[in-house]
Parts: sequence; C-alpha cells; structure tokens
Amino acid sequence: MARAEVAAVKCDSYDPAQVQSAVDRAFRLLGGIERLVSGRCLLKPNLLSPSPAPRAITTHPAVVAAVGRSVTALGLDVYAGDSPGRGDSMRAAEVSGVAEACRQAGVQVVAFDEEVNVKHPSGLVCKEFTLAREVSEANAIVNIPKMKTHAFLAYTGAVKNLLGCIPGTRKANAHLRYPGSREFSLMLLDLLALLKPAVSVLDAIVAMDRNGPSQGRPRRFGAVLASTDAVALDTVALHLARVDPMLVPYLRAARELGVGQTRLQDIDVVGDPLETLAVDDFQMPDSVGAPSLLRFGTRIRKLVTAVPSIERSTCTGCGECVRSCPPQAVTVSAGKASIDYSSCIRCYCCHEMCPDGAVRLSRGRLARLTGLVLDAFDRR
Repeated sequence: MARAEVAAVKCDSYDPAQVQSAVDRAFRLLGGIERLVSGRCLLKPNLLSPSPAPRAITTHPAVVAAVGRSVTALGLDVYAGDSPGRGDSMRAAEVSGVAEACRQAGVQVVAFDEEVNVKHPSGLVCKEFTLAREVSEANAIVNIPKMKTHAFLAYTGAVKNLLGCIPGTRKANAHLRYPGSREFSLMLLDLLALLKPAVSVLDAIVAMDRNGPSQGRPRRFGAVLASTDAVALDTVALHLARVDPMLVPYLRAARELGVGQTRLQDIDVVGDPLETLAVDDFQMPDSVGAPSLLRFGTRIRKLVTAVPSIERSTCTGCGECVRSCPPQAVTVSAGKASIDYSSCIRCYCCHEMCPDGAVRLSRGRLARLTGLVLDAFDRR
C-alpha cells in the first residue's frame, strides 16, 4: 500500500486571515488544491445540529469559508451541504454561521432533500447506498469535518463525517441495519470507498472531547489537518490527542482490511512538527472501553458498555430523542422521556441529538470491571 501524506498546520484562532493562511498552506503542502479537485465540487462540513459555532458541535464557519475561497478561486462550480442529525440542513447552516460564511465565499448552500440510490457492488457489507442527489452529482467532494469524540464510535472525524451524505432518517436506518460498532464501521468504510473524497480538511482549531459529538467540552487544539487519505488524517489527529487509534472501531477495521494508513510510520506528516501540536489532556467519552469490547455481539455488548439515562430535572420533553432513536426505544410521557432498555441498541443517538444535555452515559459496575480486565488483556 502506498504511503499516505497528511499536512499538519498550527492555527491558534478562528481569525479569518489566520485560518485562510493555514488552509492555503495545508493545500500547498499537499501539492496544491488545483491538483485535487475539478468540475462540480461539493464542500461537506459537519452540520450535526442547529448549533452556534462556539459550542464546537459543527465545523467552524471560518474553516468552511477558507476552503470555499480556495476552491472557488479555481473557477469551479462549488456548493456546500450536509444532512444534520437534528433539524433541517438549511437551519443548521444558518445557526452555525456556515451559511453566511458560504455566501461571503461565493458558495451556494444546498439542502440534502432529494434521494438517489447508488449501487456499490464491491461493498463489504453494503452493496447500495441512498445518497443525497447533490452528493451523487458532485465530481469532487471536499470533506470538512470537525474533530470530536463520539459516544458510539469513540471519535468522529474525516471518515465518520461522510455519513452526512446519507439524507434524513436514512442515517437512523443504518444504525438498525448495522447495530454493532464493527458492522457500522464496515459500512462507513464502504461509504468511504464509494464517495472517495478528493481531500479532507479537519477543523481541529477547537475540537470537542469528553462526551461528544454534541454534549462534550470545546477543547482548544490549535491545528488544521488535511489529506487525501481520510483514514490517515484521523489516525494523525488521534496521535496528536495522544489517543490510541485502535480505540476507534472504524480505524481498527481499516487496519485489518488494509484501507488507508493507520500506522504513523507509514504516514508522511508534512508541515509543523507533531510534537508542537500534540495535547496532553484530551479526554475520551465515558462510553469508551477496551478495544476487546468491539468484538462482542450486540447482546453481550449491552452488558459491558455505557447505558444512556434520562436526567429528568433537565429533560424538557421536546421529543428529539424519540425522533432520533432508530429502534424507537424512547418515549415521552408526562413531559419526560424514558428509555426501554430491552429495545435499546446502545447507539447513543438520543445522547447525540438531545438539545438540552438531558441524556447521560454511565458505565455500570459490570461494565467497569469488564473494561479493566479487557484493558489489561489488550495491553499484553
């Protein structure tokens, strides 16, 4: 397998001029953006929900604008879009500031409303995807993820961000069809192989740690990373956070299958030295246990992984958890949500989509004990 190249550029703030300089430098380090894209170009940020930029839930508008200016300068037809987990795409773009950033960069924001089925005969677990039509019509995808932790998959970055190319409730259907972290990871790798993003630009200026991807802590990180290999990009980002990439199910699967580069010795990091960008106190979600847990089936995994629970004093009964729950295990009664644990598949969509932070994740005594045993086993 060919070596991968990841550009790593220090960037301490979202000052537009500083971000533009960092993005342009990252592209130059990769040989120039003009070498990577052509034709109709889709910018794919993370617009998880209608959330203001300082919460670090979405890709920061300054990064989207900088990438947009670099691509539009080539005279290409450029548009931006995403399918959020909560709310509609246009509102998410407006509230996050991405819509205004795109307008300033001369980029049209589009809604991922229309669907098209795309065959993928070489897929390992998924032979056909339902994509937003705007995704299928792009000649090049510029992937612009946000660096965040993730309750279900430990981390979300360049690879996981592509899930937003699947419109609306189709994403929830994917959790039902692929309930385990390994199956879900294989589906993500199939999606990566189908979409083949031309380049990914990771917003890690302010990342999110702890219980991401929406209830975590904005964590100043100070970097912009870019690569044509989404797997390698996520691998480098995790090394900067001093996190073992093998804690992430889709990177573990990628290593087993030889998809992308997951070993730092096989990645050429160009730009600023990694030691000048690394952080020491990046915290993973409460749901993350030992890598061995990833091999368990759904029933056993329920016994040893974190359990979502409703904090009734915080719950407003808005129903977002009901709408986001793939197996329909959540209901609202008397103005408060409750979870049917016999149906819960531990996908943590309720935690991800709750706008009030009322869904907590906690690992019971058995989960903690099992995690300690398996952690020791994994270190052997």
